Amino acid sequence: MKRPVRPVALVILTLCALYPGLAAVFQGFYPWVTGQEFALVGQTGAFMTTAAKLGMPIWLPSLFKGFVGLAFLGAVPGLWAGDGRAVPLAFLGALGSLLLGPGPAVMGIVALICLTVFRETSQHQPA
Repeated sequence: MKRPVRPVALVILTLCALYPGLAAVFQGFYPWVTGQEFALVGQTGAFMTTAAKLGMPIWLPSLFKGFVGLAFLGAVPGLWAGDGRAVPLAFLGALGSLLLGPGPAVMGIVALICLTVFRETSQHQPA
């Protein structure tokens, strides 16, 4: 079976998707469930603060954060199944996580490296 990325990269991508993916889904859709924005220790974070300074409604960055998490979590099972159509969704999740803060950005950089460097070619495929 031809996979879009190598199996070792799939394991790393899975680990990279768990932290920013689950956290972004929780923090992004938290306001829609509870009616108040997510704030850890009373701080909303740099992304939400910047969006508020730009005059955006508070629900827009929350929705963006939630969809970035869904993109990351939705792409990894597709990559495990060998579906090459999940690669753009994984790129979207990895690039979006670069905007979410230092922790998710590091995981996004690692995911981008796995998606671009560890591609499978015919030379890596068994006959």
